[in-house]
Amino acid sequence: MNILITYAVEAEFAPWRALRNLEKVTVGGVELHRAQVGRATVDFVTTGMGSANAQRIAPAVISKDYSFCVASGFAGALKASVNSGDVVVARKARHDGNGGTVVCSRNLWSCAFGDGAKAIESLLTTDHVVNTAAEKARLAPFAEAVDMETFWILSVARTNEVPAIAIRVISDSFDRDLPVDIDTMVDEEGNVRVGGVVRYVAKHPLALPALVRLGRESKTAAEALAHFLEAYIKKLSFATHGWPPPELQEVAAS
Repeated sequence: MNILITYAVEAEFAPWRALRNLEKVTVGGVELHRAQVGRATVDFVTTGMGSANAQRIAPAVISKDYSFCVASGFAGALKASVNSGDVVVARKARHDGNGGTVVCSRNLWSCAFGDGAKAIESLLTTDHVVNTAAEKARLAPFAEAVDMETFWILSVARTNEVPAIAIRVISDSFDRDLPVDIDTMVDEEGNVRVGGVVRYVAKHPLALPALVRLGRESKTAAEALAHFLEAYIKKLSFATHGWPPPELQEVAAS
């Protein structure tokens, strides 16, 4: 079983560095990280933040070589029914601009829900960071959560006939503004620029406590998501390939 997990930025992927020994590999000219989880080979790719990066990277790496694909990472809550720290699994991804919809794999969805992920009907993909509670309220009729990449990841997977699922963790609540305009702090590939953060704090020192809180909560959310996905993948891999011989079961379950 070969699995692809997509993230937007390093902060979402970082907990896996502590969980697994990672091997660098190249797929479609893109650098990925590979690990063995249960009886599955898992490739991780960070696409960079935003729709343009997702549309650039996804076609290069998603192929029938993968048993399935997971669009993962942070998402913002749009409704009170989802809270910061919740791992959510969506039935479908919608696009805010073009009205498109991609339905997730029913079997993958059922397994994630059965493992404890909170079920949501829709995950909305936008072309910009949703910074304010007011904009979240405007988007709430369309979905329970919002991100910037899922629709495009799942669209490419559908085109390539690869089963796919959206499993994300809520990193900010529906009723709270982000403490900073994230768009001003990322480079062209969607990665956070440390220099941009430093300059922002120098100009807005009163925002520092909120930024520290966001960083702490995001780190905790990323760790919860990684642990959920690790257990989810192990379960699916053992269900597909069976448990290894008794002498290797302890190693495989670690």
